[in-house]
Amino acid sequence: MLSKSASWILRFTLSISLCLSAYAQADDSRANKAQLQQLNSEVAQLKKLLSGFQSQRSELENTLRQSEVNIGQLQTQIRKTQQQLDSEQKALQQLQSQRQALQGQKRQQQQQIEQQIRSAFQIGQQKKLKVLLNQEDPEKLSRALAYYDYFNRARAEQVAAYADTITNINKLEPAIQQKTDNLQRAKAQLQQEHQALLSNKTNREQSLAKINSSIKNKHQHLTKLNQDRSELERLIEAVEQTIANISIPSDYRPFAQLKGKLPWPLAGKPSNSFGSARGGSELRWQGINIPAQAGSSIKAIHHGRVVFSDWLRGYGLLIIIDHGDDYMSLYGHSQSLLRETGDWVSAGETIATIGNSGGQQQNGVYFEIRHSGKPSNPALWCKRS
Repeated sequence: MLSKSASWILRFTLSISLCLSAYAQADDSRANKAQLQQLNSEVAQLKKLLSGFQSQRSELENTLRQSEVNIGQLQTQIRKTQQQLDSEQKALQQLQSQRQALQGQKRQQQQQIEQQIRSAFQIGQQKKLKVLLNQEDPEKLSRALAYYDYFNRARAEQVAAYADTITNINKLEPAIQQKTDNLQRAKAQLQQEHQALLSNKTNREQSLAKINSSIKNKHQHLTKLNQDRSELERLIEAVEQTIANISIPSDYRPFAQLKGKLPWPLAGKPSNSFGSARGGSELRWQGINIPAQAGSSIKAIHHGRVVFSDWLRGYGLLIIIDHGDDYMSLYGHSQSLLRETGDWVSAGETIATIGNSGGQQQNGVYFEIRHSGKPSNPALWCKRS
């Protein structure tokens, strides 16, 4: 037994601990709320800066942007609708399997009841009193009575089980009908989304053809590449100015410690080398292009926070992830963006899908790694397969 003084000290210590714990939780909540408010303010400021970029684009480029943004949104919606469709289909199949099992059970119970009826007919459908009066031997009388009672109980149980099976089947039918209706609606919605997607793809091709026809020579092409690169550099600078560098959680390994060990955003052989000339010009590649099938997953190479998820001239639908310590990774030319600005992502998490946005002809991802705003060779960071 604890003394009164020891017991008082224990209660006092426990009370202080609980107060400190509650205070710490409240403090964490206030800190998280403050961080969220800061992030929202930073994102709003970044969007304001980027709106100036858009006003400087040509009408054709803005039309292309709108088409590709619409395509990306539709692809994301189609992905969600398809997942719903698959879920409804799976649920419907499970219900139909249950109904099939119950119907098999129903047939078996029908056979058992029919057998009971035949047995009753064979004993002449005798009443209980008649069965008793016809027995002279007490032992035979006892056995006949027990058999008769067992027969009636078994028949009653089988009839009750049969009724339960019918009830369960009747309950399943509305659920099956509802799932069937949901499936039909999801299919109709998916068809509408595909039609809208085809229309936007046609608009994209028309805008792209007009842009390409407006580039009459190599000089104009290089001018466009320079403009695209300048816009990316301005974006990186704007991100660094507005989005505060994230704090690395204590249980995460810093980006710098994983040099040569990071995964690639997807499997595939790059179509260019980092630092090589672009089309025989003085411009150099600051990242690499990895061709892949449209719709394939693009995965984050490391944990971090999405600081940009939007369309950018020359790079199409682009995601930029801040990994802390002034490290960033960039993923361009996406078909659809699956994460928004401010989202936290984990290494290996799908963040976008492969496409050809930004006016590209070939499907793939444009991938960069940057430190303090300067491009770094991804091959030095990502492990060889």
